[in-house]
Amino acid sequence: MLYNSERLHKLDLERLKNFMLFDDDFFGAVFEHNYECTELLLNIVLNRNDIKVKTIIRQREIKSLEGHSIRLDISAEDSENNLYNCEIQREDQGNLRLRSRYYSSLLDSTLLKKGESYDKLVPTYVIFFTEKDTVGDGKALHHYMMKDADDNSPLGDNRHIYFINGEYNNEEQPIGKLMHDFKCKSADEMYFDVLAKRVRHFKESEGGIRNMCKALEDMRRETAVLERIDTYQEMGCKESEILERIMKKFNLTKTEANAYFALSKEDAYA
Repeated sequence: MLYNSERLHKLDLERLKNFMLFDDDFFGAVFEHNYECTELLLNIVLNRNDIKVKTIIRQREIKSLEGHSIRLDISAEDSENNLYNCEIQREDQGNLRLRSRYYSSLLDSTLLKKGESYDKLVPTYVIFFTEKDTVGDGKALHHYMMKDADDNSPLGDNRHIYFINGEYNNEEQPIGKLMHDFKCKSADEMYFDVLAKRVRHFKESEGGIRNMCKALEDMRRETAVLERIDTYQEMGCKESEILERIMKKFNLTKTEANAYFALSKEDAYA
């Protein structure tokens, strides 16, 4: 009989085979630090060919002083300092329209230092890739901007929200090819070579598989800690007692325990 860790490793390898870009952690791994893939993604969605990405951050955390914080799947900045937040949405996690509003507002909150002019606010793009046709009209995407309710003239605040329909299947169009690739489990089935190369790296190369299995181990540990925190909260334990218990149970430092406890608060509002 295999040891528990070996059984888990085998399960992780099977899970990795079934990953596709609509799995947020796999999406983050593929696009993290990869400018070519991110530029392809943004140029297709925005129907452009000139976007050049200069920074990419995976799971960027934006803290709110009084509300709940968020962790972005992929955050990118282009050569003109425009900001992009790309999110994977597989299951219904509440009102997507209101969620996109909140994400957009928190993204704005990071852009100005005290005393800076509003003229320094750059264009922002919050892009949700939804596995289902969230709007329900079959269109490839919906692009939302603030407009005048009477004459439909744009407000001009340079704030953009996109919903990309994962069920769109017209593969004669670039966005249709992209959504096809998002649903592929094998790199051999993908249209775009740059995406296929990255998917193949994480599914077939020794280093990529090792990195993904380590990520799955970390996710499993995080889930276990957060579930234990929930249990202690349901028991009525105070925060100090919860921290002490999870430090002992999972061999955590105080800093690690505090980070998990903060994360549990964020997840309660996700």
